[in-house]
Amino acid sequence: MLLIADANVFVPMVEGLRNMGHDVFDVKEKGLENLSDPAIFRLAQEEKRILVTMDKDFSNILLYPPGKHQGIIVVKLYRLKVTEATRLFLDAMDDIRPENITGNLVIIDRSKTRIRKEKLEE
Repeated sequence: MLLIADANVFVPMVEGLRNMGHDVFDVKEKGLENLSDPAIFRLAQEEKRILVTMDKDFSNILLYPPGKHQGIIVVKLYRLKVTEATRLFLDAMDDIRPENITGNLVIIDRSKTRIRKEKLEE
């Protein structure tokens, strides 16, 4: 998958994603760690990449409605050691099918992974 890692995503998470075969654009490596939320969201859309972030603001479906973007993965693994958070995150990523991420909001926390999809009009 084509991913973009927000500045708050741990380096071992980025490395783990790359080891899994994903193409990851890390904003820290590009010197873009001070981008605002709207700017990183625009960059993700311009680059056609799924945004990976630990910023819970991106889980707001009114601001970032499913179906209106490439996909957003919000990692809610707070107050854990980096190694434990990375392990839980990579395990969850290994279990998620790419088609369940594209265009959707995926929230990964300690106990489960939730996927919010676009609501289809009836």
